[in-house]
Amino acid sequence: MLSAPHAIDTVLLAYVFGVFVLGGLIKGVSGFGMPLVTVPLIALVAPVPTAVALSLLPIIISNISQGYECRRHYQVLGLVWPLLISLAVSLSLAVQLLGSFRPEVLAIIIGVMIQVFVISQMTPNPPLIPTRWRFGSLIGAGLSSGLLGGMTSFYGFPALQALLALGLGRNEFILASSLFFLVGSVILGAGLLMQDIASPMHLLLSLVCVLPTQLGMSLGEFIRERLSQAMFRGITLAVLSATGLAMIVRALIA
Repeated sequence: MLSAPHAIDTVLLAYVFGVFVLGGLIKGVSGFGMPLVTVPLIALVAPVPTAVALSLLPIIISNISQGYECRRHYQVLGLVWPLLISLAVSLSLAVQLLGSFRPEVLAIIIGVMIQVFVISQMTPNPPLIPTRWRFGSLIGAGLSSGLLGGMTSFYGFPALQALLALGLGRNEFILASSLFFLVGSVILGAGLLMQDIASPMHLLLSLVCVLPTQLGMSLGEFIRERLSQAMFRGITLAVLSATGLAMIVRALIA
């Protein structure tokens, strides 16, 4: 378990560093997706709650950074506030469930959710939410995402699908998703600390992981200007799918 610095050998440290560079890279290109990479990959070598704890500060700081870059599109708040508020309420109540599941069950649930996400992203032209249904759809997405997040630590489903179905512009989507993950990660982090699932040592290690995350984000933003989004999207989905399958297999044979 990654509970103290002396427990981490050079190979494991390099692996963790690489995972957060990869997570930051994907976020830099797409605007989201870092916890979908960092938590499952760290969970291959550590318990899921530890993987979540290590990802907290990189998620918070990267979303603040990315949200600040897109601050000129703040008008999107007038559209997505129902999603943010409903997520905050639901996740605050449901986060108490996080420590009540066996690690193997958590790994299987997360692995399946990743596959669902990958499949949903393969739809060529996903339908948009009609204007008259937006408020109710965002409330429902926020409540259900918070409930699932409280049980599994993954609160991006189905909220990300809802944001994608709003037909937002690129920078508007990045700002909206950054605010969404910022709200969720702060609440999740507080819940982990209150339940003693995360410790001050975890937060210290999480702070160290900010550096490779920011490095990956800078590289991702550089690539975003030069690489076909469709090509990188395909690579990202393949990596996520393989990671989710690895988690499921690992849990089943544990």
